[in-house]
Amino acid sequence: MKSNIRIEEVGDVNSDYPYLEVFYTGDIAPFLEISINNRKLSFKIYNSGKDILLNYEEWEYIHKTANEFLPIALKNEDDYLNWQG
Repeated sequence: MKSNIRIEEVGDVNSDYPYLEVFYTGDIAPFLEISINNRKLSFKIYNSGKDILLNYEEWEYIHKTANEFLPIALKNEDDYLNWQG
């Protein structure tokens, strides 16, 4: 399946964890941010002024990517904090 969805990982010095931004392929503004809050996934839907329509496969792709991202991001932050002492 060719997805119309693009997901990018974003690092931010103001946040303990990176986050994911979800775009329609070709768009420059994301319609969804997936971040980590209290060690759990948090979803922020942006008001883009247009309807967001996802089919099941696209939602599954977003869900799968987010669930794979969470333990990696948590481990990286834990490793960094342990390294700092």
